[in-house]
Order: sequence, then structure tokens, then C-alpha cells
Amino acid sequence: MISGLGDWIFLIAMPLYIFDITKSTIATGSMFIIQMLPRLLFGSIAGTFVDKRNKKWTLVIVDVVRAVALALLFFVPSGQLWAFLVIAFIQNLVGTLFIPAHRSLLVATISRERLVEANSITVVSDNFIRIIGPSIGGTLLGIAGVEIAIATDIFSYMISSVLLSLVAVKSSQQKQKGTETSLKQKWLEFWGNWWNGLKVVGTNHLYSTIFLMFSFTWLAQGMINVLFVPYVINEMGQTSVEFGWIESVQGIGGLIGGYLLLKLNKKVASFPLIISSLLANGGLALLQFNIPILFFVFIMNAFLGITDVISIVRLETLLQEQVPENYMGRIFGAYNTLMALTMLIGMSIASFLGEMMGTVMLLNISALLFFLTGIVGYRALKQNMKVSRHGKND
Repeated sequence: MISGLGDWIFLIAMPLYIFDITKSTIATGSMFIIQMLPRLLFGSIAGTFVDKRNKKWTLVIVDVVRAVALALLFFVPSGQLWAFLVIAFIQNLVGTLFIPAHRSLLVATISRERLVEANSITVVSDNFIRIIGPSIGGTLLGIAGVEIAIATDIFSYMISSVLLSLVAVKSSQQKQKGTETSLKQKWLEFWGNWWNGLKVVGTNHLYSTIFLMFSFTWLAQGMINVLFVPYVINEMGQTSVEFGWIESVQGIGGLIGGYLLLKLNKKVASFPLIISSLLANGGLALLQFNIPILFFVFIMNAFLGITDVISIVRLETLLQEQVPENYMGRIFGAYNTLMALTMLIGMSIASFLGEMMGTVMLLNISALLFFLTGIVGYRALKQNMKVSRHGKND
């Protein structure tokens, strides 16, 4: 939660700062692309690395390295855009280790039966900082400049690394034993492990079904990320102020969604929760994109925050519940790459076809993708969850 708050402050402050010094939307957009590229190029490889390392100390080192990388910005002369982009790339490259290590550490410290509760608490924290982080970031930038925003993010990483170092991990997870091998053998073993992780996703029907469902949802989300701004500004006739309110409302919905998931998980099975929330996502999005009334969009976006959290978190938790612990990093590393790839494809589709097909038309297609995910997942996920429970699927 602490490091996430620092991330949001940095995420808001840096694009505003870059646009201020360059007056270029291309330069500002390049910041987002640079942040996405490491996840796309190295997400799967990072998961392979994590599987053979101590998860707790991987997270500690990642936070320390990210803090050091950001500290280098204080030695960069003002206006040197290339240096900001290089450091942002390094920070996000190291950060690709965080998600697979974090998901693996959860399984190592918490029983699988309580993973939904743990993930629900995490998503409540994430949405809380999503509500307050942008406001703090914009305020700090306006009052004290970009330096205070950078320093705050560095400080958050250092606090996070100290807290992570205090996490108690089961003794079996603390040491990775192995025989001495040559550098060549280690290299071959690393790429062999990476390939085995990809094969597991391809051959296990439950994993591949979940990955297919995620492909549709993140493709839709990539399209929405690009098109929702022109929808609010052009179709609804609102300003950036109202846009910020709409985004904050979705964060409030995410808080409620995390709390509801915590309560519903003990009463409702994962399959109906996932499918119903995906179908609800599609319906709510269609209503939101075709009734451009501010108050109505507020309401729809709040409900979308709820259903989006339930579907994504429950699907991610399903992976954590089913994947063997020694494959956890590789599976979530592959998921990290998939997320980046499909979001980039969605953003590219929206960017190139937005003016040709129209904002509302493409947004409606993105809403239909949520329906498609629910329809595809209904039969495939239900069948493969049955197979997995009976132990017929390895």
C-alpha cells in the first residue's frame, strides 16, 4: 500500500512534468510506452527468474533498486528527457520481478483457502490509494515541483523494503537448495525452465482458459484506456476535472468490490462470481458508453469498479489456487507479459481506428468483449474447473 501510493504520486507527476517541459503529447505518451515495454519484453522471463529465488528477498531488493534508480533523477539536469525515460525503463524493468514474486510470496505465507481474502484486502488497499494518490501527486507537483514527488516515491520504496524484510516465511521457502553447476548449465536450465512454464500454460486446459479470458478483458481495457478520455471530453462535453471525478468514482467502486468479494467468497462459488461479474461488466459498459449523462456515468463507473474488481481478482486468485508453487512465478510472469501485450494491442486498435470508426462504436465493441469473455468462459471454465477438481488435468 505504501509503495503503491508512491507509485501513483510518481505516475501522475511525471507525465505532467514531461508535458510541461516539452509541450509534446508524443513525449508524454512515450513515458507510458516506456513503462509498458519491460513488462511486455521481460515479464515471462522475470517469472522464470523468480521461481528459483527467495521470494521475500527478491521483493526487498526490487524495492531498494527502484529507489536507487529514482534517486539518479536528482543528478539529471532539468529538461533531459532521455535520462528520465532511461531511468523509467530501468525502474520498470526491475519492477517486472515484483508481481510474480508477490503472488508467489502470498502462496508461501497464506493458505490457499484464504487467498481470496488476502487478495480482496490487497485490492481494497489498491483502490484506496488510487483515490488519494492522484490528488496528492498533482498537489505535490504544483506546490513543490517534481523533486518532492520523486523523493516521496523513493521514501515509499524504502519503507516497503523494510516492511517486506520483516515478513515471516515458512522455513521450506527460505532456502533454495541445489548442486553446483557450470554457467552454461545454468543458462540452459534457465531457458529450459522458461519453456516448461510456457508449455504448462499451453497444455493445462484450465490455465489456458483463464489466459484466454484475460486476453479478451485486457484487450478491451486497452481500448477503453485510449477512448474514454475523448468520450468524456467530446461526447459528454465535460472537462478534465469531471474526468478525474469519474476515475475517482471507479476507485470507490473498487473499494466496495474488494469488500464484497471478501464477504461473497464464503457464500458464492468462484465460477458464478467470475461469469456474472464479466457479463455485468459488459452490460454496464454498454449503458455507460451510450447514455452520455454525467450523473449516469458516475453511477455506471462506480458499479464497473465493483464488477471489474470481482472478475479480475477472482480469476487471478483461481490461478494462485491451482498452479503448483514451483511454477507460480513463471505462470504469473507469463500473465504479466500477456497483460502488457493485449493492452498494447487494444490501445493500438483504438488509436488507429478511433477516428475512422468513431469513439462510441469502438467503446461498444470493447463492452461486447466483456460479454464474449463471459460466454467463452461459461462453458470452458466450468468444464475445466470440474476436471481440475477431479485431478484429471495436470
